[in-house]
Amino acid sequence: MFRILILSFFQLFIVSFQNSQQNPCKSIFGCISRFECAKDEYWAPAASLGGCCPGCVRGLGLNVMGCDGENPCAPGLVCGTGEICRINPANCLSTNHVPQQVHWKPACDSAGQFHPKQCRGDRLQGRCFCYSATGERIFGWDWRGKANDMTCACSRVRSNLEANGRTDVTLHCAPNGNFEKLQCDSGVCWCANPATGEPWPKVPIVSQALWKKLPCYKRSLHGDQYLRQCESESFAQKLMRSKFAIHGQRNVTHTDTVCDYDGSYGRYEIQRGIAYCTWRDGERITPFQTSSLKLSSMNCNCARDQKIFAAAGIDMVLLCEGNGNYKTLQDRNGELFCVDRDGFEVASQVSSDTECGQYMFA
Repeated sequence: MFRILILSFFQLFIVSFQNSQQNPCKSIFGCISRFECAKDEYWAPAASLGGCCPGCVRGLGLNVMGCDGENPCAPGLVCGTGEICRINPANCLSTNHVPQQVHWKPACDSAGQFHPKQCRGDRLQGRCFCYSATGERIFGWDWRGKANDMTCACSRVRSNLEANGRTDVTLHCAPNGNFEKLQCDSGVCWCANPATGEPWPKVPIVSQALWKKLPCYKRSLHGDQYLRQCESESFAQKLMRSKFAIHGQRNVTHTDTVCDYDGSYGRYEIQRGIAYCTWRDGERITPFQTSSLKLSSMNCNCARDQKIFAAAGIDMVLLCEGNGNYKTLQDRNGELFCVDRDGFEVASQVSSDTECGQYMFA
């Protein structure tokens, strides 16, 4: 019964992840990787040789009118109201239509989705991050020089599960977005391949009550309970809110603890209408905070990077907003430039009234 449950789980999510990473065109050789498209054409990763090689395709450009079934928009655009081609932010190829002075384009697959791992910067201080298929940064990162084995498979699976309505996912991801070796979810536990999440061959999948019997269990590492402190707090809060709701008490103020995919404390906590940036141990990163009403625009990337860079012995030269995000307009010895949400430069030599948002790909 347990094996049936877990295999069904993998069929829905892990197998689909692996399929997205496999190359169905591996027998095709000789793709031309660099070429210039005509003025009325646009580059697409699957435009030639039956979708196996990149090429140029025709399509209407950004803000061009007249799109319809016979006159499609270029890859990365969608036909919007008034039959005008607009940016499709969920399509990775939309970044081909975003003006960028400092050239960087995310890695896209043939369907226009974002690859799970996106890398920025050089191999010394550059970093790789995990992304959803639609371009949202999700849990998981590593320094670029150490990211060869980084797949982001666990982060992608958890993100997909939560997007499909699961609120009780207990998969544990490593800091780089791969799977931890010991996994429990939906009442069963198994030893997992870190790169894919697949169960170890010839090792049984067991009920959660028997998780300590698995060969990948180590008492010094996993302790006596699978859920970690942040997860236990979060589940207790959800249970408390549910009980209050059952008794009709919906206006009670609760602390909202958010956990990362490795079970550590998430980027923020909400208490009495204020959202505070937090570190992995749950401590607030002062002075970064904002109203919970503005939570959707708060990512705390800059606040957390201050601690990450300090631990690595790297000087943090960029400035943060009060809510813990990176200031999009930065000053380098009097020269103004724009950075994105991850702190990477996307436009240089701009003016003080520049709208940096025009250079952001997502």
